[in-house]
Formats: sequence, structure tokens, C-alpha cells
Amino acid sequence: MSSESGEAAPRLEWPMDLDINALLESGWRPTPFQQFVLKIHSRCNLACAYCYMYEMADQGWRRQPRRMSQSTIDSVAARIAEHARMNRLPEVDVILHGGEPLLAGADHIRYAVNAVRSAVDPGVTVNVQVQTNGVLLDSVFLELFDELGVLVAVSLDGDREANDRHRRGPAGQSSYDRVHAGLAKLISPAFRHLFNGLLCTIDVRNDPVATYEALLAYGPPTMDFLLPHGTWETPPPGRRPDSEDTPYGDWLIAIFDRWYHAPERETRVRLFDEIIRLVLGRPSRSEAVGLSAVAVVVVETDGGIEQVDSLKSAYDGATRTPLHVGTHAFDAALMLPSIAARQIGERALSPECQACEIRRVCGAGLYPHRYRPGTGFANPSVYCRDLFRLIKHVQHTLNDDIAAVRDRSRRRRASEQIARTAERQPHAMTLTPHLLPKEVFLELAAGGGGRDAVEHLWTAQDSKRLLLLRGVRDLAEDDVSRVRHAYDLLADVQDAAPEDTRAVLRYPTVASWGLRTLHALSGQSPPAPWATPTAMASLAAVAAIRSGRRETIEVPVVDGAVVLPSLGRAFFPDGGRFAVVRTADGEAEISAGGVTVRVGEGPSWEGLRRISASHRGVAVEFVVDDVDPGRMPGARRTEGRLSEAELQRWASTLQPAWEILVDRHPQVAEEISAVVTVLTPLIGPEDGTSSATSKLAFGNIGISTPPDPHSFAVTLAHESQHAKLSGLLDLIPLTQPDDGSRYYAPWRDDPRPLGGLLQGAYAHMGIAAYWQVERREPHSEDLLLRAHTEFARWRDGTDAAIRTLRSSGRLTAEGDLFTAEMAGTMAVMWEEDVPAEATRRARISVGRHLEGWRHRNGEPPAGHLPSLA
Repeated sequence: MSSESGEAAPRLEWPMDLDINALLESGWRPTPFQQFVLKIHSRCNLACAYCYMYEMADQGWRRQPRRMSQSTIDSVAARIAEHARMNRLPEVDVILHGGEPLLAGADHIRYAVNAVRSAVDPGVTVNVQVQTNGVLLDSVFLELFDELGVLVAVSLDGDREANDRHRRGPAGQSSYDRVHAGLAKLISPAFRHLFNGLLCTIDVRNDPVATYEALLAYGPPTMDFLLPHGTWETPPPGRRPDSEDTPYGDWLIAIFDRWYHAPERETRVRLFDEIIRLVLGRPSRSEAVGLSAVAVVVVETDGGIEQVDSLKSAYDGATRTPLHVGTHAFDAALMLPSIAARQIGERALSPECQACEIRRVCGAGLYPHRYRPGTGFANPSVYCRDLFRLIKHVQHTLNDDIAAVRDRSRRRRASEQIARTAERQPHAMTLTPHLLPKEVFLELAAGGGGRDAVEHLWTAQDSKRLLLLRGVRDLAEDDVSRVRHAYDLLADVQDAAPEDTRAVLRYPTVASWGLRTLHALSGQSPPAPWATPTAMASLAAVAAIRSGRRETIEVPVVDGAVVLPSLGRAFFPDGGRFAVVRTADGEAEISAGGVTVRVGEGPSWEGLRRISASHRGVAVEFVVDDVDPGRMPGARRTEGRLSEAELQRWASTLQPAWEILVDRHPQVAEEISAVVTVLTPLIGPEDGTSSATSKLAFGNIGISTPPDPHSFAVTLAHESQHAKLSGLLDLIPLTQPDDGSRYYAPWRDDPRPLGGLLQGAYAHMGIAAYWQVERREPHSEDLLLRAHTEFARWRDGTDAAIRTLRSSGRLTAEGDLFTAEMAGTMAVMWEEDVPAEATRRARISVGRHLEGWRHRNGEPPAGHLPSLA
């Protein structure tokens, strides 16, 4: 191809020639941004020799305003809120960055944090972190961060000698003492809960183990080691591209061996944790290794939307896009080749990388390190040999450990079989292996299963929750004595009153608390105020109350309240961090700040309420939880409690709904009463009902106020299907790891991953089955037409989704069997005729949905569309 002047047009470097339309046609859909890096100040008070912002190819900082203006912040906040709304994100992460973000000043930082949190919809969590060099970190900033719940990560390269090789002031002066002083304040008892970790850039001249131990002295929850930025054109220090040496791999291996073989876990090292996850077949959560979609976007000080800023090390302008928050939505950036290239997995790898045995673990390393003029980013990492050496070493270490465990397991198998029948030892929460009978698996796959199948799922959940408790106990770093006391008390109660303990641990928020707390402890997600290790004491207190024990235990006060899961909450506006619970004979009182509240009594106690129904001897009862902060993570929950009138409306609608289920859907009623124990009120739409099930909180479903008995009944049927499948997926994976492909779902406005499509298909199979029965009943003309229409629509949509699942090539062997049984259930439904008017109405609904989907997302990816379309 030639230009108009006859000269050869410059060849586009990869990925600028990436064909987005071809990707969309192949089934790929972009992953929404989850992390927003805000460059609130473009200058720095250090002059680090290796800094990609000021010392490398891109000098764009010179053209940026010093500080992000309040009007730009407002635009950023509105765009983040828009992106979260359009992509139904339950939470987003905001990273305050620079330059040095603290140069923006405390008031400006407060404005930025409040602007984003005020802009997002209710129910959307905004996690905020600041990445600082620590020089300006003082009590003023720390008190602000404590007030706003902002986590703090600090850059430090080791001891004084190591740190001052590169991290010096503009006049060459040491920065170590000032950073150390800031860290000392951060790790003091008043602010330690804000400490999010240390960031260290590698210099192979520094002793690796001494560097690790210098950082470890601060007790960081996480540390990360960054390879200094370089490319094939400008290699990093000591890394000659033509050399077989692996100086960086060897340096990291020395730390890995020191960290991995420590007698107890000392901290989380992000790079090592991610490599271990990948070696064990789990997806990466880091852009440094693996093939997971990168969901990070940067907003420059002037409001420009840019790619990750480490790309500034590649060439001048590498991060820039033509987009600006004042004129473009973040969704527009997802369609840029430069950003899409980081969300397409193996398709982004060079031929050399695609042929490599560790490609799914390495993922070609950090994207900027792949750059070479002429071929762009379609190359292995300049650190290729170092990464290979490190990953193989980690792999061999894990393999040796796994082999040793298997050998010990074989030698102890006989004694373990005896131990299963032996009396439990004190202070040990016992677990048993879980096998799901094939006939139960097939019954679940067909859409049923009954109470027996649900009990299999609950038994697995029992073990899952015991493991969560043990994990929280083992990883807790603060208030360790409180956490271990709570764990021991729970173990004591389990020995003496196992049914009472099971009732406590089966409360749905126990799972959401345990998972969220473990994720925070391991650095996978920011901590939440309600998800802390000390909250285990609240569970122990409830167990003591239920078992009638006489105990005294300290429990956390969060946002002025003590929450006792499954019971309610007590208010202590001036109660401090902890309250004391005293229990005896099934009763309890809670004391804090000179105030005592008796559980179940008085205006300072809000107990959980229940609604129930009974018909023909079959009863059901649900706890209505509008109190516990962990009740339905990510859903649009009601902010306040239901009024007594609203609660009565729920109860009066449940009774006829339950009669429908017991009379005509007896197995569904049986499953609902077995799997659903808690209802969480949600904010409702203008028309109809909204509902949700969280995989984090088995046993709980969210639902808005039901408008009529049939809506209540079908929603319970629908969400109990979701719950059953979530429980099954904790035992048996049915889909392969997400590869970025997205699919059309006739019930969603957004493209869905394969796992999401499976969840929706299974739940809507339950809806179709409900209306399949109801359309045979002597209902009124309007209700009968509704039943025929709903059956026609969801039979068609569910069948199309199942065909997409079965042709995807992304199911496990168990997933193939499961969806084959689902297809068999749908085949029976297709034997039934539907009246012409109902078919016409269903076709209109399907067509409107598909038209709206195309308007928002473009042409649906390869797959099966509903036949009514």
C-alpha cells in the first residue's frame, strides 16, 4: 500500500493494526475497567534515577498541569460513575498517583475522594489507595486517610544503601530518613490498618535477602518487587539481550527461597503469589504475569485518558489516546486496539511466546518490556530468560512439595480412615472429604435435585466455612490473640453443641465475611470495615448465646454498631473499637463506652425479623436481613430497614406465593425451603422485580419488594436455581478458566462470560419450568396469557443459551455432561405448543431485547440466538 505522494506508508507497529471488529465477531468482548489511576499531581519531590515518568522516553509530563483541577476531578468522577453503571460494577478501585500525589495537598485529596464516592450510584463501593514515596507522609495526611478509608502503599528499595542508590532528592540528597519517618507513623497502632504494602524496584547490585529483610522489618501486609523498566531497544541495567545470564531471575529466586521456606508466612509477595496461582491453574490478578485481561486505565492530570503509565518507558507517546474525560466515556477506550491488546490472552503473544511451555504462566511478562521498534509489542519480554528461570524454579519447588504431601497422604491413609471415626480432639474444627453421587449430579443438571441434593451442597459449605475460619485465624496479623480466642471458643462450642455451631456457621454472611476477609489478608482486594479477622469474635458470641454457655468475649464495633450475625445489631455511637459481650443461659448483654444493651431488648437493639408461610403442613421461614453489612455484597441493597408496613406486605405476599409453590411446584418448594434461609431487601426497578444471588453468601437471596404472589414465587424459584448451581460450582468446575470471550444472553443487557451464561441459563430453565406448569392452570385470561408468553420466551432463550454453551468448546467434561442434561430438560419443553398470541408477544419481547443489546454492544458474538429473534 502506498500514500498519495507515492511514498510507502509507515507500517503500523503491533497492536495498532489490531482488528477490533474481527475480535468482536470472534466472540471477544472487552472487560470493563476496574481500576482507575488518577494522576492528581504531575510533579515529584524526588529524582529517582530509574523513573519512567521523568527519566525515560516519554517526556509528556512537561506539558501537564501541575495539579488536576477540581473541574477535571468532577469529570473523572462522573465518568467513573457512568462506567460502573453501564457495566454493572459493584465496586471500583481508585489509585491516587503522580508524580507524588501528596503534593496535591490534603484538601485536594479529600475533594477527589469525596467527588468519586458521591458520584457513583448507591451500592457501588469505591476503594481508594494512594501510592506515595512516603517523604511527605505525616499525621495530617494519615488522619485524613483514616477518616476517608484510604489505604497507603509506599515505595522503598530496601535499607539505606539500597534505597539511596536511586531514590534521592532533586539535589542528590538521601530520601531514606524521611521515608522511614513516614513509615514509622504509618505502622503505628493508630494507622497500621491503613498500611497496604511496600513497592521495591530491583537493583541486582543490592543483596536480595538483605533487601527483603529490610522491607520485612516494617511488617508490610504485602510487598512487590518490580523489574526496572526497559525494552529491547533500551535494555535494563545488567540485562544484555544476547546474554544467557539471568541476573534478575537469580536475584528473585534468592528472595523466593527465603520467603517460601520461612517457618511461617511473613508477608505476601505479590509476584510470587501470582506465579504460584498460575502454576496451580488459577488466573492471574496482576499484569506482570499471566494472561488475564488488564482492566486498568489512567487519567492524566489534564483529564486525558491514557494506558498504564509504565508504557512511558517504551517510546514517546506510548500511553496516549485521543480520548478525554470531558468528551469521552471510558467504554470508548475499551475499543482502542492498544487497550484491547491487553485483554485478548494468548492472541496477544508473539509466535515465540505461543510456542513456549510456560506461556500461560509467564504471559510474556509486563507489557512495556516487550517493546521493540518495528514489531511493537509483539515480542517476548526483554526479561524472557529471567522469567523462565524464576517460573521454572517456582514450579519445581511446588512440584516437590506436592509430591511430598501425596507421599505422606498415601502412608497415612489407613490411619486417617480410623481417625474419621475417632473422637474429635479439642480445639480442632473437623473436615470431611466430599463426593457428590452421580445420580445427584444428574438430577441437579436436569433442574431438580430436591432436599437431598441441597443437603449435599450444604455439607460442602460447612467444610468451606470451617476452612475460611482456619484461614482467617492463620493469616491474621493484628489482634491475633482476640482472633485465636474466638476460634478456640468456636471449636469448644462445636465439640459441645455441634448443631448450634452449624446453625451459626450456616448463616450466609459468615461466608461473605470469611471470603472478603481472606481476600484482604492475602492482598487480593482492599479490606472492608465489616470484613476483619476480629469479626470472628461476633460469630463466637452468637455460638455461645445459642448453646447457652457462660462466656465473656470482646467483639468489634463497626460504624457505631455491634453486629451479631443471625441475631441483629446493637448501637454504640461512642463505643470505641471493641465492646464486651457477656452470655449466659441463652441470653446476652453487650457493653461499650459505659452503655449496656441487652440482646433482644430496648431501643438500642435492632433484631432481625422473620417472615413465614405454611400450607398443607409444609412450612417455610426466612430471616429478612436488612442489618448485616455483609449480607449481599455488590447488590443494590436498600439503605434503611423495611418499615413494619413493608415487612407485612412481604409476609402477606409470601403466603399465597407459598401456596402456589406447594400445590403445583412441590419439589421447587422443597428446594427453596432447604437452600434459602435469608432474604435481603434490594432497591426495586420502576416496573417488576429485581433479584440477585451472591456466590459469596450461599443461602441468601436478594429481592426487591414483590408486587404479586406469582412474581414472588417465580423469583424464589429462579434464585434458588442460582444458589444450587453456585453450591455445585464450589465442588465441581463446569467451565474452563475465562479466556475473555463474551456471549449474548437473552436476559442481560451486557455480554456475558461463559460462566455467567451458564448461571443464567440454569436459572432461566427454572423460570421456564415454572410457567410451563402455570400455563396449564385455570387462571384468568390475562394471567394465562402471561404464563404462555413467559414460557415461550424463556424456553426459547434458555435453549439458545444452552446451545451456545455446548458449542463453545470451553466446558469441562463435567460441564458437557451437565449441559447435556439441561438440553434434555429443554427438549421436553419443546414438545409443547404455545398459542399464537403468546408466541407473537414473546417474539416482540425477544426482538426488543436483541435490538437494545445490539445498540449497546454491537452485533452479538458467534453463538446461538433465540429462534424467536
